[in-house]
Amino acid sequence: MKYIQHVFLYLCLLVALASCDKFTDVHKEYIQGGEIIYAVKPDSVVFIAGRERLMMRLWMENAQNIKEVIVSWNGGQDSMILPMTLKPGRDSIEVLLNGLEEKAYSFNIYAMDNFGHRSLTYTQFGATYGATYAASLQNRRIKAISLSETAGLIEWFAPAEGMILNEVKFVNRRGTDTTVRFSGASFSVGIDAPGSTEFQYRSLYIPQSESIDTFYTAWGTDKLPDFYSIGRGDWKVLEVSDETASDGGGKNTLVDGDLGSYWHSKWDPNTPSPHWAIIDMATVKNISYFSIYRRPGNTDAKTVQFFLGNSSDPNGAWSLAGEGVFGSGDMLNVDNTANVTGRYLKIYLPDSNRPPFTSIAEIYAYGK
Repeated sequence: MKYIQHVFLYLCLLVALASCDKFTDVHKEYIQGGEIIYAVKPDSVVFIAGRERLMMRLWMENAQNIKEVIVSWNGGQDSMILPMTLKPGRDSIEVLLNGLEEKAYSFNIYAMDNFGHRSLTYTQFGATYGATYAASLQNRRIKAISLSETAGLIEWFAPAEGMILNEVKFVNRRGTDTTVRFSGASFSVGIDAPGSTEFQYRSLYIPQSESIDTFYTAWGTDKLPDFYSIGRGDWKVLEVSDETASDGGGKNTLVDGDLGSYWHSKWDPNTPSPHWAIIDMATVKNISYFSIYRRPGNTDAKTVQFFLGNSSDPNGAWSLAGEGVFGSGDMLNVDNTANVTGRYLKIYLPDSNRPPFTSIAEIYAYGK
C-alpha cells in the first residue's frame, strides 16, 4: 500500500513540474534580455475642435526624461513626432494639428525617453469641422423690428445650439460704420440708427463647448421701419368741446389704448359741429403722420383736421398739419404735409355723417 502511495506522489510531482515549464514558455519572449522598462506614459490628452484642425493638449507627470511624443492617426498612415522638453512634476504642451479633413479621428499617442524606452499607448478621440458644418449654420431669426425716436430695436428668437454671439452692422446717426456684437443669451439689441436704415446681421458658432475656431454665417439683410410710434405714456387730454362721458368713457379714452372705449359728443341736437379735443403731448413733437380710429362699427365721424401748436388755448395760434376724410373703414391715416411741430395737438371735427353727433376711439402719432 505504501508503495502505491509513493508512486502516486511521484507522478503528481512530475505533472506539476511539466506545468511550470509550459507556464514560463508563455512569458519567455517577454523576459528575454531582462525586465522591460517603459517610458512615462502621457497622463492626459484632449483634442479641441477647430476648422480642419485640432489643438492637442497633453499633460505628463515627472516626464523630464521624455525626448519625444509620437502621435498617429488614420490607422497609423499619418503621424507627427513632437520633440519634448518637460519640467519636473506635472507639465503640459499644446500643439496644433493642421490640414485635417472634416471628420472624427482616433489618435494613438506614446512617448519615447532619452534611453530609448517607449511608453504604453494612450488612445484619444477628436473631431474636426469644416465646410459641411458651416453650411448647416443659419442666422438667428429676427422676431420683431421697431423704431423709437432715439433708436431702432431688434428682437430675436432663441439662439440655436452652438450659437455664442451675434453681430449687427449698420451706419449710425452720425454717418459712422458701426458693428454691434452681443451674446447669444441676449434677446434684443438697440441700434443707434434712423428710420429706413438698412442693417446686416450674422451669427457666430462654435461646434463644441470649447473650440479654437469660430464659424460665421453669411450676412443677412433687413431694415428698420420708416416710421416709429411716438409714445403716449405722458399724453393728457386737457379739454374737449363737449362730451357724453357715460357713452364710451369720455375724453381720456382718446389715448387709453383701447379701441373699445371712445369719446362721444353730446347727445344734444343743439350742440352742433364742430367738435374738438386738445391733447398735451408733454414735449414738442416732430410728427410725420397721424392715425385716428373712430368708434368701431360707427360711421358718425367724417372729416378730421389735425392742428399743432405751442399753447393749449382752444382759440390760440394753431397750425394745420393735415386733414382727411374717413372712408368705409374705422381707421384713417393723415400725413403732416405742412411739416409743422408743436407740443399741443388739436383734433378738429368740422362735420359728421350723422349731424351733429361724432365719436373717436383712439389717436396715434408717428415720427420719422
